This record gives sequence, C-alpha cells and structure tokens, in this order.
Amino acid sequence: MHCTGRAMSPETRNPGTALVAGAAGYLGSGIVRALKAQGWRVVGLVRDTAKADCVAALGATAIVADVRDAAAVAAAARSTDVLIHVAAGGDPYVAEGLREAESIRVLGARNLVRAAIAQHVPRVVVGSGYWVYADQPGIIREDSPVDPWGEALVNFHAELAAREETNSRGSPEVIIVRPGMVYGNGSWLRSVVDALRAGTYAVVADGTNPWSFVALDDAAAAFVRIAEAGTAGETYNVVDGRPAPWREFADHLADRLGVRRPASISVEEAARRYGAEVARHLAARRACTSQKLEQLGWKPRYADYRDGLIPVLASMTR
Repeated sequence: MHCTGRAMSPETRNPGTALVAGAAGYLGSGIVRALKAQGWRVVGLVRDTAKADCVAALGATAIVADVRDAAAVAAAARSTDVLIHVAAGGDPYVAEGLREAESIRVLGARNLVRAAIAQHVPRVVVGSGYWVYADQPGIIREDSPVDPWGEALVNFHAELAAREETNSRGSPEVIIVRPGMVYGNGSWLRSVVDALRAGTYAVVADGTNPWSFVALDDAAAAFVRIAEAGTAGETYNVVDGRPAPWREFADHLADRLGVRRPASISVEEAARRYGAEVARHLAARRACTSQKLEQLGWKPRYADYRDGLIPVLASMTR
C-alpha cells in the first residue's frame, strides 16, 4: 500500500471539496495531503476497505468504490467542486494487466467526466505522464510531438477519453497534468534503491539521455494549484525544470546510499532483461519544462533531485 504519512495542518481557508480517484496510491495520497494542507475538504475514492482506512488517516472522507462503476462515481461526486483522476492499476507490460490498466484509466476518465456533467462539477483534472512525449532532443513543452506506447499509451487514451466526453457532452472543464519522474518513498525509486543495494541495477547504454524529475510533494502541490487556477482545456507538464542525465542521477543515488555505482548494459541486453518497451523507455531522452505551470504561481520546493532526495532517502531508513 502506498498511502503514507499524516495529514498536514490546513491553512485557514475553505476552497471547496475535491474528489480524488486513486486517493490511496503513491501520487494520490500525496495529492490528498496537499489538498488538506490548502484547506480543501477531500473525498477519496478507493477500491477496498484497507485503503479506505489509510485515506481516512490522512483526514479525508473515504468512499469504497471502483472508478469503473459509473453510478458509484456519480454518487461520490455529489457536492464536490473538482474531480481528480489518478486511479491506476494492472501491469501494462502483460496482456491481462494492460487490459485492467486501460479500463481503470480510460473508463475511469469517462465516468468522472460524466459524473461531473451529471452533478454539475465544474472541473476535472486528469493525471497522465510525460512519457507520452516522443523521445527527442531539446526541451519538451506541452505542444511537443507525442509518441505514446505501453503504459504511456494507456495514459494518453485516458487523456483522449476525458476530452472526448467533454466535447460530446459539454462542460465541465478538463485539464491534463503530465508529471515527469515523480520520486518519493515508493514506486520506481524504491525499486531502484533496492536494486542498487543488491548490486543488480544497471544503466542502459551510456546513460547520457536526460530525464526530468519532480519530488512527490512538489508534484502533489502542482495538482492542487492546477485544480485551483489552471486554464480549462490546457495541458501542464510538472517537473523541477532541471533535467539530468540518467547516469548522473543513478551515480548520485548510489553515492548517497554508499554503494557501488551501477554498471552499464546495452539496449539489447536491457530488452532481454526487462522487455523491449521498458528498455526503450530507459534509453529515451526527455528533458522537459514546466514553464506554463510556473506561470500559475507554482514553484517546486526542491530545485533539483539532489536536494529532493535528501529527505526521501532519510524517510526510507526510518
């Protein structure tokens, strides 16, 4: 289970009520904490009672329902002001898991927009990811070419589904959010840390391909800012603005952990170990900017991963 930490003390304001689908997940729990810190009332949509307890511990009202259940989503959306979709599940790199991931992300997006229409909720924020963009040199902006595949294709389909529902059925406002590599105590970073400690992690090719990062708390705060002040119909990238080569990141992480720096393997070897899609992702170039988001007044607390990893790694040892 990913839902960790305690609710922050809210500011003395009451902006409204937000429904977060996927509230107990890695990103979802961060968004719940960030919303609570800004004085929002939060309803968290989760799929089982254990996750409901976790969401309640963050100070939110938990509703146990599947985002693919249209009636349940519509009921949960009553008297809310914004719906946020970060629900996910399934393994997109195996056939059965891909079907589950697609249904949760895509049908969930459709159901949330339909619920917003039925319940007169003015805004739906759909979480996606910057992996929808094509591997490309230079800086990625929101209008850069896309080339989604694998898990990124599932997210892109969710984006399209939300926009299609809005175009065919009218309001609400739909906004898409594409975070970069969101690092925190869990998800992909935990796996990399464990593999580095075990001496089994390897960098694909020479590792000079740049990636863009953002701390979990900063990404969550971005969702809140977009929910409050984002422009209808827009897409926003969420990164710290300082991309870094993957080799540099991996070496720095190994140094912080006090373990040996990882070896390098070819793209072909990575494909044999992890599958062709994962290898392709690991070798991709994705230097990204969040300049559009910063125009809304959002600024990352952690200027780059070197600052942001300090508290994250400390939390992993507690």
